[in-house]
Amino acid sequence: MTPGPPGRNAVLGVGAEGGRMTIVVLRELRKELSEDFGPGDAVDRIEAVHAAPADSDVSGDPDDRTFCGKPTLDMERVNYQPVGPGAPWLPPNMHAWECRDCAAALRSR
Repeated sequence: MTPGPPGRNAVLGVGAEGGRMTIVVLRELRKELSEDFGPGDAVDRIEAVHAAPADSDVSGDPDDRTFCGKPTLDMERVNYQPVGPGAPWLPPNMHAWECRDCAAALRSR
């Protein structure tokens, strides 16, 4: 897991059968080469933004898999803190990359 930028962890609580469940917001990245095929490092591009249950409320680390079943090992934590209850689980500027399966899983909780 690549650590995200410094600051508050992207962990939030969502409703879950009579209680709260802590989730971690993660970015799935893909590497893209330069369009001119010249030398240089590959650039990270966002493939999707996922949610995963936190391993524990104490550590805030993501579980091994997202709600849609993808492994979290190579995903990057998103530095996002919702403004309050009922707020979107992902940053508004990342809505275009929302994982629909993760969103559906969170709505059903």
